[in-house]
Amino acid sequence: MPDLFTELVSSSDEASVFSDIFLSYTQIAIWTDQLSEEARTYSHSFKHFHGHFSVRQVLTPESMPHYLSEVLKHGEGREDLIQAISTLSEMFCYLFELESLGFRMQLLDRAMCPKFHRDYVPCRLVMTLKGQGTQWVDDQCAAEALGNDQYQGDFHQLNEGDIALLKGAGWLEMNQRV
Repeated sequence: MPDLFTELVSSSDEASVFSDIFLSYTQIAIWTDQLSEEARTYSHSFKHFHGHFSVRQVLTPESMPHYLSEVLKHGEGREDLIQAISTLSEMFCYLFELESLGFRMQLLDRAMCPKFHRDYVPCRLVMTLKGQGTQWVDDQCAAEALGNDQYQGDFHQLNEGDIALLKGAGWLEMNQRV
């Protein structure tokens, strides 16, 4: 029998891993290290190109490439990053039968969410372009982590270039409507 981590987390270098999010026990599906070298080049120069950067939009997959072309400054690897993000938006919308998605891209100088919490969305797609990735805890540690601003216990972390689908608190509500 697989250990609890293996049951909760599905990880692969194949995009098909995203369908595992629909398994009742899977809490996070990770498509590992998906940044091309060209997209990685742009990502590593992002701060140089943009200084401060934060966008939030509701977009269709069809509008994503144009929108990103408008907001991202020119640089080596830009088109590859635009293509990668556009493809992910198509995949996400296809997977969840959505016409549009909430898109947020931000240059961070500190943790976006400085303490462990549970999202109140059905599912969130996260991709770290540079630096430390999203951290999460197993179910056994969740109660302690959620109630402790100074949690120092065990946690897991995405790597740069990993793309993850994470179930949120809204997952159950979404599935009850279906």
